Amino acid sequence: DVFMFLSGQRVLITEDLEDVTVLEGESAMFKCRLSPVDYSRVQWFLDKTPLHTNELNEIQSQPGGYHLLTLKKLSLKDSGVITFEAGDKKTSASLVVKGKSIIT
Repeated sequence: DVFMFLSGQRVLITEDLEDVTVLEGESAMFKCRLSPVDYSRVQWFLDKTPLHTNELNEIQSQPGGYHLLTLKKLSLKDSGVITFEAGDKKTSASLVVKGKSIIT
């Protein structure tokens, strides 16, 4: 049964997320890679909160199984754990937002 084959598709994360540290007000980009490359049932989270594309978050999928998350205009409170889930697999990395220190 074709449907069973598709829904039981084994998904693998072939490139994990990497930790990102940025200064307040900057953008952070997270990237990972999936196999099969056309797998689309994916979700990004910041801590436990699902992320969606809006004026501050950009979620993209690119050829070759790449999935990108760009977080813009970050504030200190945005520090946390970014998690990408695909099927029963997940990969996480930390987002650290640092305050702009005044150089004396």
